[in-house]
Amino acid sequence: MKPTTDALDTSQRSLTLKAAWRRFSVYDRSATAAQRRFILMRQSILVLSVAATTLAVLQSKLKPLQDCQTLSVLQVNLPCGDWLKWVSGTLWCLVILAPIVTSTLLAGAVKFDRGINYILLRASAEAVKREIFRYRARTTLYKDPAVRDAHLAREIQTIGERLMKTQVNQASLMPYEDVKPDPNNKDDKFSELNAQNYLNWRLIDQLTWYRKKTRVLDTQWQRFQWLIYVLGGIGTFLAAISQEIWIAVSNALVGAFASFLELKQMDSTLIAYNQAANNLENILCWWYALSPDAQQQPENFEKLVENTETVIQAEGNSWVQEMRDALAGLYSDKDENRREEPAPDDAAPPPEEASKALSHSTSTKAGTKGDTAG
Repeated sequence: MKPTTDALDTSQRSLTLKAAWRRFSVYDRSATAAQRRFILMRQSILVLSVAATTLAVLQSKLKPLQDCQTLSVLQVNLPCGDWLKWVSGTLWCLVILAPIVTSTLLAGAVKFDRGINYILLRASAEAVKREIFRYRARTTLYKDPAVRDAHLAREIQTIGERLMKTQVNQASLMPYEDVKPDPNNKDDKFSELNAQNYLNWRLIDQLTWYRKKTRVLDTQWQRFQWLIYVLGGIGTFLAAISQEIWIAVSNALVGAFASFLELKQMDSTLIAYNQAANNLENILCWWYALSPDAQQQPENFEKLVENTETVIQAEGNSWVQEMRDALAGLYSDKDENRREEPAPDDAAPPPEEASKALSHSTSTKAGTKGDTAG
């Protein structure tokens, strides 16, 4: 009878973990879809704002052509007289329509508030993923095989209930889709983790992701900054050649690029990613500095897992707060009417606590080696 019970427990653990991965997939895909819609909406608003300014300038430059006497002369002497009249009329209509469409999109963006949705969904997805890795590593609440499934189910339930207390419950979530495993990925997502597997599939994988993202963000940030500087120079040049009317267009472009940078929070995100990557590298160095005997000690493996998860959690909390602050500026006109939204992971420690935890762990001595990291 004992083998039957063990097999049942293993099956139950797999089902619980599968349910957790299912919840992560729903939150992850929903966050990606909400972010895509939100960014597309904000980009459309910025493009239309620049277009409205450009159309207004063009219409003012063509305004003299609206004079009937001028058009009559053009129609007699030039074959393009009718075409210029049509262009002038079309620009006049577009100048009226562009601000109306922009205001409509802005009102829709404020009403549906997709930016907050994707931030909350992303934070919840990462919280679920964090519990999954703790479960697979058998640390903290998940040490006892008899109750760790119950702990995982309770943590996932808490994350879901906290998320459903926000305005996310007013939007539909993406349905779950069973994704075929990547044959190149050795992590089957269900097996229990030893120290080496945890390093490869969690710490090093997350560290690699941070480094790749920082390269992309740095390139994008520098590109936008150079565009802003170049457009500022173009504005000065236009003023020097007495074409001040076109400065409105260059200023509109500068404002659009600056607004997009503020929306994406590229500079603060870049700083947070670099700090998180540095902390993960410190943890990695601390672990490699341990003696082989010390690496086999369960308490050191638990420190590895908990400090890694704390660093990732602190970076996620910092990102959530930065994005919420940025969106608060976009929706400042409705701040007084908006109910206070609870964070999806209130128990997460701030970055200062993560640094303290890392400092505490890296001061540990093991064997005959002095292993102070960072």
